[in-house]
Amino acid sequence: MANLTLTIRRDPQEVEAGEILIDGSVGGRPYQFLLDTGAAISRVGLDDYTIGFAPLERRSSSGVFQASSGDVIVVPSVQIGPISRKNISLARVAADANQVANLIGMDVLKDFRLYFDFANNLLGIDPTDDAGEGCIFHQMKLDERFHLYVDARCGQTTASAVWDSGASLTVVNTTFVNQHLTLFTGAGQSVGTDSTGHQMTTPMFVMSGLVIGNTTFLPHRIASVDLSGVNATVEVPMDVILGYSTISHADWLLDFPGRRWAIVRMRAAI
Repeated sequence: MANLTLTIRRDPQEVEAGEILIDGSVGGRPYQFLLDTGAAISRVGLDDYTIGFAPLERRSSSGVFQASSGDVIVVPSVQIGPISRKNISLARVAADANQVANLIGMDVLKDFRLYFDFANNLLGIDPTDDAGEGCIFHQMKLDERFHLYVDARCGQTTASAVWDSGASLTVVNTTFVNQHLTLFTGAGQSVGTDSTGHQMTTPMFVMSGLVIGNTTFLPHRIASVDLSGVNATVEVPMDVILGYSTISHADWLLDFPGRRWAIVRMRAAI
């Protein structure tokens, strides 16, 4: 197993929110990436190196707040620890784009077992079998672009939740919040930023009674956002986007080749 260091960039406004960053390379040149299981295709910004690659096509993507588009290029290699992809297609954003430019998505991650050790801020690549010893494994639900969906029980209701390491804060569909107000306590407002870089002020709530797998999560803050726009563009509609503010409460084993996942342990505190 290879253990790679994760850098957590905290949100100055939301203490539970954070971006998960990891070091790697493109064509042998060092880059830092957002580790994003919510992205189907990996992405780089336009810089002195990537500007030299001719675009193959334009491709659109959807953020929580709005859509964006960018060129698709082919680079010689992308490397993250032992993970290497040769002659891989990447999205390339414009130089004046607002979004986080560099990210590693499911096109790179989907063939590996990933152990998210948030207690030590490490990512284990293809951990040994004893990493999940004694855990309760659950069958993976993947869409055609390898986004991972888990059942999130909120009270007596089961919500469709996407496991998104690229989201700094957990987001719950406004419709779901309004239908289950006993589970949500108002907690002011916050300014959120989606994957396109677009910002919006969103109502905040403290969510209680969240159970994922067989594990109960402590109450914590979430943003309430109308997800109808992004749900219209995806294969499996979602009620919840599980971001860092939720997933960092636990350590996770995501076994993509074995199509199974488990919560290895809960953390006592963030």
